[in-house]
Amino acid sequence: MAKKQILAVKKPKGKRVYKKHFIIFNNGGVISATTPKDWARAHQELFKKFDFTDGDNTPTVDTIEKYLVEKKGYSKIENEEIIIHYPFKNL
Repeated sequence: MAKKQILAVKKPKGKRVYKKHFIIFNNGGVISATTPKDWARAHQELFKKFDFTDGDNTPTVDTIEKYLVEKKGYSKIENEEIIIHYPFKNL
């Protein structure tokens, strides 16, 4: 009897489930990029409701990005994979 040969077919990679988030900012004349949570850790005084001791006491990415847009005038650009917030006028 002939055995049926089964070919292993790689499945194409799908789109990212979650988008990557970045903050671009002017760091003393050097354009820098970081994650929203790392940016917030460096600016803890702006988030007085949080003490940054653990995940429950650190602002969410949505909270940080909302602050940047509403209070700091940051702009947002995104595609299927990433979201970038940046200070359009001060970059």
